[in-house]
Order: sequence, then structure tokens, then C-alpha cells
Amino acid sequence: MRYELLYEISKPVIEAVGVNNVLNNIVESTAKGTGAKGCSILRLSPDKRSLEHLVSYGLSDEYVNKGEIVVDETVKEMLKGPVNIPDVENDPRIQYPEAAKLEGIASLLSIPIRGMSGNVIGLLRLYNSKPRKYRKGEIEFLVSIADLGGIVLEKAEAYDLLVKDVDDAKSEISKLEEERKKFLQFLSMVAHDLKAPIGAVESYLKVILRGSPGPLTEKQERWILRSIERLDGMLELISDLLDITRLEVGQVTTELRMISLDKVLNECVDTAIALTEPRGIKLSSKLEGEFPEIYGSDIRLAQVLNNLVSNSIRYTPEGGKIEISARRNRDVIEISVEDEGSGIDSKDLPYVFDDFYRADQSTEGTGLGLSICKRIVELHGGKIWIESPVRGKGKGTKVTFTIPLVKKGK
Repeated sequence: MRYELLYEISKPVIEAVGVNNVLNNIVESTAKGTGAKGCSILRLSPDKRSLEHLVSYGLSDEYVNKGEIVVDETVKEMLKGPVNIPDVENDPRIQYPEAAKLEGIASLLSIPIRGMSGNVIGLLRLYNSKPRKYRKGEIEFLVSIADLGGIVLEKAEAYDLLVKDVDDAKSEISKLEEERKKFLQFLSMVAHDLKAPIGAVESYLKVILRGSPGPLTEKQERWILRSIERLDGMLELISDLLDITRLEVGQVTTELRMISLDKVLNECVDTAIALTEPRGIKLSSKLEGEFPEIYGSDIRLAQVLNNLVSNSIRYTPEGGKIEISARRNRDVIEISVEDEGSGIDSKDLPYVFDDFYRADQSTEGTGLGLSICKRIVELHGGKIWIESPVRGKGKGTKVTFTIPLVKKGK
């Protein structure tokens, strides 16, 4: 109970002023309070073979750094319980008698420092310039001081381990970030180099499909159409990879400027109508009033909306409805795309914004669309989320994202 009580008393002080300050105050106050020449706290090494001065008061640097204090039989005795040496000069238990003499130390008291578990983790030492024999009551009080030092020392060691772990983690993160940056640069280069030749092959196939080199059989035409579809898929993947690398390395930030959100919304609605009408899907828009200009990229925000509409079209049956809505909610604008499609399974919802994640493997797609949308929205300082099924309707999917009216830092 003594350790717990000491810990609770010392905890706010340790947190307020720091471990090192508390340890320094312990040795200074103990030396002054007992009239001793000096006081020190020595920490036991991890292998328990030596002691090192952690903090001290009233001692010269020469004495503190006099040499390694080996844990011999004498020191082992001191680690078991308080040991009072009233005559340092003539006591064989002193490892550096000459250094003690030069320092003016005539007597000393060693008290083991124990952690909260009871394990000995060091020594508290009091040094006197005159021979001195401590009374039992004095030693008992100093044992409590040593116990307090043990609690603080344990906290210091835990902090040191935490700092080491944090430093190691930072180093690993730095290495991973550097490797990731190199990978993204490589990915961008490869994607860029692939786009031109694949586009050229697709163009040649379209020329052949038009019959310029000569007539095609029905089977040849079918194969070429299938090849063009595959190339379109590859070009879509390459474009998505290029978008991700540009967003990750910050190239897109150069596109940010003051833009008209009304214009972006209206153009996206027109595009959505052109896409939904041929499929027999009804599109409606609910744009609540005119919005002020925002700081952003009109190209990227249109990319988000068009991508969300395309997803909704993919899963909405003929005769279904899709709604684009936008409204001001305090200091952000909320934009939503809601559909009456098949919805998203609850087990897939936590992963839909992950790279390459495709909830429905039966449909075409790269699995990068929503992850790109998330990156673009976050680039603008906003958030994006999905409801499926839509609240109160029991079906469909609703994707909502926010764009701040004023970008942070602007």
C-alpha cells in the first residue's frame, strides 16, 4: 500500500514538472534536509553488473565520473538493505577510496531503491563530509524517500522505452514513406509510358473496325470489339493509377483556386442526364440556392461527382431514380448522390474506400474510383461517407461528401 500511496501523491507532480526535475529535486532536498554534503541516485544496469550515476547534488563531475561502479559482493549487500559506512577512508567496501578522500567524503549511507513491484533498481546514496552514523528513525524515513525515487525512476525508464519505441517507429515510418514515394514515382512513370502505346493500339483497332484496310467477318468484328473493350479497361486503370500518384505526391494542389461550385454542379447534372436517359433511369437534382465561390479544383470535384453518378448508374435498374443534391450546412456544403440500386452489403461498407476494393466482382471496374474520390475530397479539406441502405428507405445507396466554404489556412 505504501508504494501505491506514494505513487498517487507523486503522480501529479511527476506529470506537471517532469521526471528529471523530480529526481533532481529529490537528491537536492534530501541532501539539504539531512545536512549531508551531497546525494545521488544510481541506476542498476540492465545486466545488474554495474551502477551509474543518474542524478546527483553536491558532488563534483570528477567524482561522479570517477569510473565504473561494479556490483561486487559489497554492493550486492547494499542492494539488499540500508548500509551505513561511517568511516569511508578505512572501510574496504569502498571501491574508490582515493576519489572519496579527494571529494571530502568521510561517511556515506546507501539505501536500495525499489520499484513498485519490489525489485531493486538502484541505490540512493547520502555523502557526508564528517563521520556520521544514522539513527534507525532517520534510515526509515530515508527508505521512504528511496521508495519515492524508485517510483519516479520506473516512470523514467518507461518513458525512455517509450521514446525509443517512438523514435524507432518514426525511423521505420520515414523509411516506408521514402520507399512509398519511390514506388509511386515508378508507378507514375510506368503508367504514363503504357498509356501512349495502348492508346495507339486501340486507335489502330478502331481504324480496322471501320473497314479501312478491308471488310471484316462478323467473327473478326466481334473479336476486335472485345479487344477494344479490354484496352478501354486498361486505359481506365492507367488513368486511375496516374490520378492516385498525382494526388499522393501533391501535384494536384496546383489546380486549386477560387471556383464556382454552381457551375461545377450544373455541368455535372447535364452530364448525368446524358448518361442516365439512354438507360431509362430518371435523374433529378435538388440544388438548394446559389453557392458562394469555394477554393478547390473544378476538374477534380467534377471527377468525384461523375464517378459517383457512374457508380449509381451501374447498380440502378431501368426505371430507377438517381438524385444529385447539394445544400449548405453551416460552414460546409454537403453534396450527395442517391440511387435506388441494389445497395452495398454491410460487410463491404468498411472497405469501399480502400484501393482496388471491389464489392461486386461481377462488374467491370478498377476498384480505385471511390478511393480516388476520397483522396480528392480530403484534398479539399472535406469528408465523404456512404449509407446503404438509405436511411428511411430500406434500399439503395447514398454517398455524401462535404466541401468547406473556406479552406483551412486560406
